[in-house]
Amino acid sequence: MTARDSVSDKVKGLDSGANDYIVKPFSFEELTARLRAVTRTAYGLADNRLTVGDLVMDCGTKKVTRGGREIILSAKEYSLLEYLMHNAGVVLSRNKIEDHIWNYDYEGGTNVVDVYISYLRRKIDDGAENKLIHTIRGRGYVIREGGKN
Repeated sequence: MTARDSVSDKVKGLDSGANDYIVKPFSFEELTARLRAVTRTAYGLADNRLTVGDLVMDCGTKKVTRGGREIILSAKEYSLLEYLMHNAGVVLSRNKIEDHIWNYDYEGGTNVVDVYISYLRRKIDDGAENKLIHTIRGRGYVIREGGKN
């Protein structure tokens, strides 16, 4: 983000390694659209969808479905699930999740991550034979296909 708006400034910024360039003032809507585009590119996504098994998250519409059934999530639940899905197959520690999902004022030391994982499990895994959210004892949580908790 910059106030420099000449074509030469934009070219210089992009040629210096920037993935995108936005000039102040800007609309928040444009900024979030650009972030989604950069994220798609970084994760090699052809569209705004993240998929793990039959769980699908459309990051553009913020709609989540499992086996075609829509799942209604709170903002924190959505953020947590999005983080897990962007890191599918990667074990994420409670600290890493706290740092990414909760703001800088959050001091940790509570079971808030466990509580929100429990909320997600109820909404995503209850009634499903193939559980997607797994606890890796002593390490953290992972979302992946296969297995029972």
